[in-house]
Amino acid sequence: MQKGHGSLPRDFLSIMKKIFLTLFFLIFTSLNTFAEGIVSQVVSAPVFANGTLRDMPSGLNIYLQTDNVQGLDFMNPEVLGYGVPPGGSIEVEMISGFERVPEVPLDGTSLLLTVGVPQQGLPEKTGGHIVSQGNNKNTFLIKPVGRDGMIPERLESPAKGAAFDQVQQRGIKIIHIGRNFAFMSRGEQGVVEVRFKDGGGNVIARGRGAINFLQKPIPQIFPTNVTHDQRNHNWQRLGPGQVVGVAKGTLPMPFLLFDADQGIHNKGIFGVGVLSRKQLDENGYEMPESLLRYDAGLILKDRNGDGFLDPRVDIILGGISSQAPEGAQGYQVVTPLVNEKPFLSKPTSDFNKRAGAAFGGSILQVVFIAGDRLGNYRLTFTLLEQPGDLESDDGASVTYTVVVE
Repeated sequence: MQKGHGSLPRDFLSIMKKIFLTLFFLIFTSLNTFAEGIVSQVVSAPVFANGTLRDMPSGLNIYLQTDNVQGLDFMNPEVLGYGVPPGGSIEVEMISGFERVPEVPLDGTSLLLTVGVPQQGLPEKTGGHIVSQGNNKNTFLIKPVGRDGMIPERLESPAKGAAFDQVQQRGIKIIHIGRNFAFMSRGEQGVVEVRFKDGGGNVIARGRGAINFLQKPIPQIFPTNVTHDQRNHNWQRLGPGQVVGVAKGTLPMPFLLFDADQGIHNKGIFGVGVLSRKQLDENGYEMPESLLRYDAGLILKDRNGDGFLDPRVDIILGGISSQAPEGAQGYQVVTPLVNEKPFLSKPTSDFNKRAGAAFGGSILQVVFIAGDRLGNYRLTFTLLEQPGDLESDDGASVTYTVVVE
């Protein structure tokens, strides 16, 4: 049939529809965070309130993994981290979404290798490496200085408390960017790539990840080790029914809190503690449907200054969700008591004057009563984007793992 000038063949329309759907998919997925290869996730560095805020200096942590050990399980100190073969190197490229600050060099003051989370640093002298600019202005180059490369079994943090960890971390597990700020976050999303190379310049491990930049500041919660001489408070080990923070060799689990605010060195959130789901039930508090995802308890801020927590009176900042061995009972997260009152969050400087002066904030500490089943208990502490708004979306979060053995 003869077609007029104003009509188009059906096969042409079909092709155009496919092209449109493909372009829509690419545009949509490009704004979703992703991680692949040896990168498990890209998150905000745990010392900057606005490290991932658009048009602010970039402060990032790139979490690594292997084919055999994925995600947060790679942070288990019993799992060996990465090394670098003799003559090899690591390249960290800020692929897109980052604007270089030309006056800040790409060196050991703007990138730090770490051996775990909370991050125990591996500075150049201890790690036996040098950080410099790679083959373009957006690429870090890390090269060993010794002929043996960087042997992972020998890569231990010089942090004072590391030697007292139940199991000491070894090997590279996280790449921290933004000690000195060499990049600004621009646009909607940032993409980074990590490449490990052998002595011949061949890529032997590669990964890429993306993070969506925040459009406005939100409250932040981070893992931290500014307490107890930088001991590792993650992956602590104890027996069934024992208490993390009381049992021999264990410590309370600490968090660094920042209030939502512009800038880098932000104010903390004070008077914060937690109530376990058991404590809430015993006090007759019926969890709103919008908060049922917080199966292990709530994070609250003392509103009236009486030093106690009550979800009917105080501000609900977020909650705690848990993953536990099947059938486990009796586990709960609680705020420790001091002089019969909850030990609520206090300025960082109360725990570590140097850290308080460097990045401010406040420190929250909690203890964990272990369940009756052996295995890993994974606890995720999440802040609402809008504190006090029970319909708010989830914002910042951090996960600790406890091993009951």
